[in-house]
Amino acid sequence: MKIPTIAIKLNKAGERAVKQGHPWVFEQSIEKAPDKNTVAGSLCVIFDQRTNKPIAFGLWDPKEIIRIKIIFQGSRLQLNTEFWKSQLKEAHSKRQNLIDKGITGYRGIHGENDSFPGLILDVYAKVGVLKIYSDIWKPYIEVLMKEIQSLHGLETLIIRFSRKVGQNNTFPYKEGHIIGEALSDEKVEFEEYGVKFYAYTQSGHKTGFFLDQRPNRLWVQQNAKKKKVLDVFSYVGGFGIHALKGGAESLTSIDISQQAMDVAAENIELNKLDKSKWTPIAADAFVAMNELIENKEEFDIVIIDPPSFAKQASEVNSASNQYERLARLGRDLTKKHGKLILGSCSSRISLGEFEEIHKSASITAGNGWKYMHFTLHDDDHPIGFAEGNYLKTIFYEKRV
Repeated sequence: MKIPTIAIKLNKAGERAVKQGHPWVFEQSIEKAPDKNTVAGSLCVIFDQRTNKPIAFGLWDPKEIIRIKIIFQGSRLQLNTEFWKSQLKEAHSKRQNLIDKGITGYRGIHGENDSFPGLILDVYAKVGVLKIYSDIWKPYIEVLMKEIQSLHGLETLIIRFSRKVGQNNTFPYKEGHIIGEALSDEKVEFEEYGVKFYAYTQSGHKTGFFLDQRPNRLWVQQNAKKKKVLDVFSYVGGFGIHALKGGAESLTSIDISQQAMDVAAENIELNKLDKSKWTPIAADAFVAMNELIENKEEFDIVIIDPPSFAKQASEVNSASNQYERLARLGRDLTKKHGKLILGSCSSRISLGEFEEIHKSASITAGNGWKYMHFTLHDDDHPIGFAEGNYLKTIFYEKRV
């Protein structure tokens, strides 16, 4: 199918945002555009209002408020296989440092931040999970799959869809479709810093594992020896298993999902770690933490890494309150000289705002706390624009 090319002109605000590198063009920013029925994935050439020369290229998404997703900033583009190869190679090069360290579970494509808006690739050893969040990729998916498999050395590629795309799926694949070698089990083993995990590549949340907290998991492994560790919102055990690998005296994990706890148990067994050191609590985190406080429990390392509380602007105030509640609970569960690790994956709450929330929870120098350091994203989760900066983790030490 020949892919249509369409000329686009934006209003001043929209043009300014694109020139500043923003990857989204909203419907209301478009002054000159085609009919809404124009096929998804059509190539949009965005012209400068003043010079009438191209400034960027994007893909048309007729069903979304973000009507154009930018794939290239510049004045010339030949949209062919060589272009996609080049884009994929550039993304792969950003992960080379992790690959060289022997890490076999990494994010190969991080959506807009790698100039592939609405597309995520997570790699687990020789298996890739390609998750599609937009219909714009339908005209290009065959070429991309072939090049992705070749570049990352994948024997198997699994196709997954966001809920919205999956509900009206127009792609020639169903959810969980396998390209390449069949899998005897959807459960795929991968490794990071000497710790092994299973990714449930077809039924697991998102693509089967959360890879973004890798450097902070390593910190826990390196600092857990003979320590009593609490991992809240533990999911399948990422932080906690690194703690056990690092010689933790004990590990208490809290997560509302019993299914996640079952996978955590598998991961502990996979690493041949001492299961008797582990206390799993499948319960609401707020309730479970309050019970631990009532029982006068304290820990040397407390990790609180919840899911996103603010997926839209209207949820920011509520999310801030939730983060403050968690910070207070974590504060009361941390031993003297202990470490408190607080994470947020809500892009709508900035690092500065997250720090202020902790101050509201009395985690301040005046109250005996030392601000140690913060981390953002690892190499495989590059930050390409403001909204792409979602993950922030702050480390504190309790001095008194």
